[in-house]
Amino acid sequence: MNRRDFLKTSAAAGSAAAVLAGCSSVKVGDAPAPQRMALLMDNSLCVNCQACRLACQNENNLPVEKAYIRFDYLEQGTFPNVESFLNRHSCHHCEDAPCIDVCPVNALYKGAGGFTYTDFETCIGCQLCQGACPFTVPTFGADPATGAWKMYKCNACKHLVAEGKTPACATTCLTNAVQYGTWDEMVAKAEARVEALKDKYPAANVYGTTQQDGLGLLLVLRSPPADYPHLV
Repeated sequence: MNRRDFLKTSAAAGSAAAVLAGCSSVKVGDAPAPQRMALLMDNSLCVNCQACRLACQNENNLPVEKAYIRFDYLEQGTFPNVESFLNRHSCHHCEDAPCIDVCPVNALYKGAGGFTYTDFETCIGCQLCQGACPFTVPTFGADPATGAWKMYKCNACKHLVAEGKTPACATTCLTNAVQYGTWDEMVAKAEARVEALKDKYPAANVYGTTQQDGLGLLLVLRSPPADYPHLV
């Protein structure tokens, strides 16, 4: 058994023991919302102003060199008929989240709204979540307060969601490219938007309704998912 399999097995055993002891798998103070919530990123409306990224950094007190929201860029066509495309690259909050399965200290867990949260204090920076993530999201960096190395990823502004509020990226977007609501509502909005785009972009699609049993970050794409380096 290699180290990764050992840690995964140990984590599973620890979780089983917690259940037998009558413990909840949800952290104290993060009781799930009564229904699943989601963020919708309509990449066709994004103007790359980076306001969502800055709002996220400010709301979550991130050091300037760390960002939970990044972007993939690509160009298609030949000059002068060239189009630019982008896609938000951040935690997708998978319903079936492999990062939770491999974390040896249970620092990753499901919380309010069905989002995947990180207990930053518990994280030991082992990087197993990075290797397990289908979208290569978690990044490794030093905690500016303590110098301890931790894994960074979007927590969907869990302190706001727990109070029934909207994540910072969605309240800041100038073009309404980022929206927040129930999962069913966001899927319906994404599908309607794709239908409106298909005359000009026949390959337009909704990404996230089936991947990993459904994603908490849904995407509207104008081109196939295979065009983007971090989508599967």
